[in-house]
Amino acid sequence: MLTLLRNRFAVLTVAVLLPLLLGVGGCAAPAPKAVADWHDAVLAVREQSTTTFHGVNSLVREAQIERSGNLASLKESDFRPGLSATSIAIWNRALDSLVAYSAALTTLLSPDLATGVGDSAKKLGESIATTSKTDLLTRRPGLASALGTLAAKVASLAAGESAKNIMVQTDGAVNGVLEQMAKMLSDDSGDEVTGVYASLDAIWTTKADAIRADFLDAKTPINRRSVATQYATVLEQRDASEAALLGLRASLLELGVAHTRAAAGGPMDTSALIANIREQTAFFKSLLTDLKPAKK
Repeated sequence: MLTLLRNRFAVLTVAVLLPLLLGVGGCAAPAPKAVADWHDAVLAVREQSTTTFHGVNSLVREAQIERSGNLASLKESDFRPGLSATSIAIWNRALDSLVAYSAALTTLLSPDLATGVGDSAKKLGESIATTSKTDLLTRRPGLASALGTLAAKVASLAAGESAKNIMVQTDGAVNGVLEQMAKMLSDDSGDEVTGVYASLDAIWTTKADAIRADFLDAKTPINRRSVATQYATVLEQRDASEAALLGLRASLLELGVAHTRAAAGGPMDTSALIANIREQTAFFKSLLTDLKPAKK
């Protein structure tokens, strides 16, 4: 099941990422449509992340409730969410900054508003800078630093006469934020994999191991079959939630490639990227329905 899910997300990713990578060259100013399309892609990623995080926590909670019948007592630690409220809040703060940035691009890139670029860029930069310095973001220093860099890049446009090259100047900073967000989900740059994916995998492993222990205690074939069914369900839920996280991570990296492509000014239509993100979101929603245990 995990291989099937990962292959599906991989096919969707390659189908969109390859044409974006092939067209990174060029030096013209970003086209207004490319800018608007990139904003739509950011909004699509926000929808995908909301669905993914809610779905992952729902799957974890379903597994916890299903398992509760075998617990000697109820403890809060037995119902720990797959994704903490703090992690989701940090994520949303960073994503909201990218939404604000992408929404402002069309205005900032308008040649008719060149004289007003300074004030607009300064306000946007200050807003992102404020987010980067909040107590919440101090828990993720890498992300806070990346947002601070983006804020400084945007604010530096205040002295410019034109903002037509804004995406060129901010491309590295935008990709820095997206890369840090991707690392929040899964980071294999060190000696071991860290991030939400690793934490979630540990939670699922604990649940699966507990069910395996129940199997050893089962006395009859019927009881063993019941426990085996629970075990198979947990594995399917684990595979679905982990594949959805990897799909979201891929979307973030694709979003960075799309920004670089738009900054290069060549012809680009991000409709394929948006369609890919929405298909992944719809696919996970359908899995949530299929994997929800039937009411007894």
